[in-house]
Amino acid sequence: MQRTLGIGAKVQRMSPLVLFGLAVLAGSLITIQSVLNSALGEKTGHLGSVLILTFVSIVGLLALIHLFPGTADLRRLPGLSQWYLYVGGLLGIAILAAPIFLIPKIGATATLTGLVIGQLLLAILIDHFGVFNVQRVEIDLTRMFGVILVALGAYLITK
Repeated sequence: MQRTLGIGAKVQRMSPLVLFGLAVLAGSLITIQSVLNSALGEKTGHLGSVLILTFVSIVGLLALIHLFPGTADLRRLPGLSQWYLYVGGLLGIAILAAPIFLIPKIGATATLTGLVIGQLLLAILIDHFGVFNVQRVEIDLTRMFGVILVALGAYLITK
């Protein structure tokens, strides 16, 4: 009897280069999402658009869970003692709202460059200290140089 592998197992077997390519693709989708969300925000208000987008996300997720039932096990939800694991939902509101508010004021490039720099700076600290049980990857000169180059690039892009 052959056991079927879940989506997670299939992704783990992909090469790091393919996985990085998927990350780049997802990043490009964030740009499209941010611009469309901002346009919706101009019509419905900043928080109105966040509410509508959250509702659309819930409907979409319910459909995906119905199609791929092995991808969600809501019986294993952590208890209230691990309340901090739910903070991501609140952070999602801020992540949705920031581009909706910022893109009309500073443009898509400056907004998304700022978001990427913020992600990178916090990610390198989370890696270095192993926060949230993330595998520790210490900051070294090469990584620092990479961060400096990205920050310099971000400065030049938004100039």
